Amino acid sequence: MIWSACTLCGMAGQAGAQTQSSRSAYFLEGATFRHELNPAFMGERGYVTMPGLGNLSLGAQSTAGVGDFLFVKENGDLMTFMHEQVGRDEFLGGLPRRVKFGFNLNETILGFGFYAWGGFNTLGISVKSNTGFSAPDALFRFMKSGVDSPEGSHYRIDDLSLVSTNYAEIALGHAREIDDHWTVGAKAKLLVGLAKATVKIDRLDVTATPDSWQITPSGAQAYLSAKGLVAPTRGETGNYDESDYVMDEAGNRTGQLKPGAENLLSYDDLDFDDNNIGPAGFGVAFDFGATYRLNDEWTFSAAVLDLGFIRWNNTVKATMNSSFEFDGFTEIPINSELGDNDPNSLDNQADRLVDDLEALSKFEKVGEGLGRTTALAATVNLGAQYTLPAYDRLNFGLLSSTRLQGRHWWTEARVSANVSPLKWFEASVNYALSNFGSTGGLMLNFHPRGFNFFIAADAPLGKFSPKYYAPINRFQASFNMGINFTFGPKHKRKYRCVEVQSL
Repeated sequence: MIWSACTLCGMAGQAGAQTQSSRSAYFLEGATFRHELNPAFMGERGYVTMPGLGNLSLGAQSTAGVGDFLFVKENGDLMTFMHEQVGRDEFLGGLPRRVKFGFNLNETILGFGFYAWGGFNTLGISVKSNTGFSAPDALFRFMKSGVDSPEGSHYRIDDLSLVSTNYAEIALGHAREIDDHWTVGAKAKLLVGLAKATVKIDRLDVTATPDSWQITPSGAQAYLSAKGLVAPTRGETGNYDESDYVMDEAGNRTGQLKPGAENLLSYDDLDFDDNNIGPAGFGVAFDFGATYRLNDEWTFSAAVLDLGFIRWNNTVKATMNSSFEFDGFTEIPINSELGDNDPNSLDNQADRLVDDLEALSKFEKVGEGLGRTTALAATVNLGAQYTLPAYDRLNFGLLSSTRLQGRHWWTEARVSANVSPLKWFEASVNYALSNFGSTGGLMLNFHPRGFNFFIAADAPLGKFSPKYYAPINRFQASFNMGINFTFGPKHKRKYRCVEVQSL
């Protein structure tokens, strides 16, 4: 909802990413980067990454689909949910109780893995980003219905949240076999903060007045952290909106500013000083993992990733404490047939929505150059693998993954069939179910001596619209690829597994 923060997130998102390798790789022993999913996983051989392309992954997820917000007109053109041809019940009937969006991206800049000191060691330099948005359906009920809502003239919008975390990471890992059953691993990570945006609104009370809406915020805070960030107020730029001025009895603008207008953030003037860009903070994090090989058929594993924090500097703090009037969401559903010049074209509707959402975000700057410490979003992976005794090149896996991040948490269960018909090729076919819906996953991993190439994708399983080739309902999708160069002999286990005897 806070489009000012989205602006910063978009700028920061260009810098890098946060997600691990594809979870399709979890049970593929020849996958070079599966140690990112569990630091106890040891590589098949040593490796050196191709700079920038060793492990590139991106993903997006949502509890609502594109089809919940874009509709097809009678003439075949697209329109937003605010268009008058879209009925209130038609739009609101398909929305989940809480709408969540997420986007993540990861790029390994350099990576290196080798056997020494009694185990497998990794060094990686990467850039990571994770952005998430969460809002209740009450926000969209207000946007669509306004005063015509059968719910009356009052809305209560609880717990809106937007978080974007962007940082670089230098990770050192070590894994080793303890005995014929246990393998353990850990990573230590130095984190270099690039940009952070956190916006949280505990509550918005929206009450109708004769000419506009009265907005009363509670617990509304925003933190924007980035070296070189320029976040001026409207008083500093003189760039005021029409709504910042007092109106006379006839509804005409006077020259008098409303109280506090000069302290409002000027969203159009958010920028970066090119001569002052650099680290915005530093932190540390740790990964821990273990595998237990019960026998030649069964292996169990567990990992906790990204236990750590970043201390951010150069932070701008803003709050919303005062009630204000809002007259947006009224001029969007205009019906006209003017082709590309239609004021209600898809682009114009989207632009107006952005403008109105900014007008609904009356954040006042209360501090800058501040320090702030935030925790990373930790991930817990739990796995169980069964290898067929009659054909040990085929195994089946069950993986549970949970991201711990407040309102932006998610959890997933994934079942997979993994086969290695050739010494230099393996593949995984899997199905996952999460609070973002169901997905089908596929990974192909080519790992002959001296070279490794892998490609993986998770595609949402559901209805797609042929109009815009995107999921109609909730979805989760990801893409992962990498090119690496391997060296050394193929790793052989130090200990031979001895089957546990029952007492």
